Amino acid sequence: MEYEELMKKITNEKKSGKGDRFEPPEIDVIQQGQKTIINADKLMKYINRPMTHLSKFLMHELTAPGQIDENSRIIIGGKFSRRVVQEKINQYIKEYVICKQCGSPDTKMEKVDKNDIIRCLGCGAEYPVGRVR
Repeated sequence: MEYEELMKKITNEKKSGKGDRFEPPEIDVIQQGQKTIINADKLMKYINRPMTHLSKFLMHELTAPGQIDENSRIIIGGKFSRRVVQEKINQYIKEYVICKQCGSPDTKMEKVDKNDIIRCLGCGAEYPVGRVR
């Protein structure tokens, strides 16, 4: 195949969604009394982000106190449905994982000086990570 044909094929696959291979694993959400327990260990390995960053994001977005327990689970004070937690995690992935330039999920978070940056392994873009309050 010539270069032009290959580019058309790649473009068509991208438009049809055939080239999309990013499928984050499901998270486990358990409610115990007035607490919501989120087991996101597999997800964090898949998206290559620190658990502390996701937990801060969830606590801020759900406006609830929380912590990470000894089993690497996020414990949030309050009852939150699986749907609500999944929506917040999808928001996190869109904001802190997917490259804003090319849309690739192949990114990594790095510390440069005192700032966190996201570096895309696909296109090489770099941009600062917004601070989670």
